[in-house]
Amino acid sequence: MLAPKHYAYTFVALVAVGSLAIACGPVNTPTAAQPGTGGEAAGGAGEVSLPYADSRFHYRIDGPGKMTPNADGTASFIGPSERLEISIVQGASASDPGALASQDIKSLGASAQSFHLVSNAATVTIGGHRVTRFTYTWNAGTSTVTGKAIALTSVRYYVPKDSTTVAVITYGTVSNQFDPQGADDVASTFKWQ
Repeated sequence: MLAPKHYAYTFVALVAVGSLAIACGPVNTPTAAQPGTGGEAAGGAGEVSLPYADSRFHYRIDGPGKMTPNADGTASFIGPSERLEISIVQGASASDPGALASQDIKSLGASAQSFHLVSNAATVTIGGHRVTRFTYTWNAGTSTVTGKAIALTSVRYYVPKDSTTVAVITYGTVSNQFDPQGADDVASTFKWQ
């Protein structure tokens, strides 16, 4: 039988461990996002997949990090090596995703530093949706750690909801880690609600 002071030490140790478990929360267990907010969770095996539901435009997607809704109606995650941005186009221009993609290619060519088109706009099926996509590389600025240019490879997807609404999903990662299937996997989680 333990002496009374050992009970006290055991009780204090159990309370400390319990408090630590409560403060840390579950490990490697994704949580569902509330509408209009990003979920917060730790992923496993070096990958993070966080659900995001947008209550304004009624879609959901699993992103590489916590998505943030912006005042202009876009949502984005900008991490050290990955980024995901979503905007919604409504009106007559949404009726032709191919033309919208061609227009964006021209705009990016004029505005994105060191823009290079890797694959031209093409229509494919991803996640059960017929989407238009193109791939490009560009320079996203200079790393504050290395002082070198941040070379990104990005894929832009156009996912129609109907003839007047299309989601424009841009997923990018540092070029030396780019995997086309990984980019398609992110886009395939997009669902209109």
